[in-house]
Amino acid sequence: MEALILAQTLFYFVASLAIIVFAVLLGMAAYYLIQIARQAQNLSENLNQASDEIKENIQEIFDNLSRIPLLSFIFKEKKDGQRKIKKGR
Repeated sequence: MEALILAQTLFYFVASLAIIVFAVLLGMAAYYLIQIARQAQNLSENLNQASDEIKENIQEIFDNLSRIPLLSFIFKEKKDGQRKIKKGR
């Protein structure tokens, strides 16, 4: 009977220790996943900002090209402000 109580106590002790270790590991994994999500969000914001800058640079290039008399017929503006690019055949 005494051996059964000792085995039962040992089982509960080991099970409690395993649950604590699992909770710590789960907390560490959650911490790293949050860090990865934050870095992905920062990367996304940087890409959005870079794409906006590229869009502005391309618009500036088209504006500069449309000022050149020889190329002005290729880069014409539509009425709604969008560029119309003629396609060569």
